[in-house]
Amino acid sequence: MAKAAIQAKVEPTDLSILRALHILQNEMIWAAGMALGKLPAHPLRLRIQLQFAIIEKRRGRQCRRVVKALPKGYAVKYLKKDLN
Repeated sequence: MAKAAIQAKVEPTDLSILRALHILQNEMIWAAGMALGKLPAHPLRLRIQLQFAIIEKRRGRQCRRVVKALPKGYAVKYLKKDLN
């Protein structure tokens, strides 16, 4: 993953481990049916595929963090005891 990050010009921590694992699993399944003569080119193809595991940066907050007020209780109507 470090070589794939260097090739993509990003930090190694900017690659998603879960996405990289899924890409690696798919590539290993694909490589099982591949001819033996094509295996030396496989690591290069894998590094290119790992560039799709780059995590997009999240934007900052638009509103500052605050503690929200508790909701008001429902209005309660009390039953009068003298109904007569």
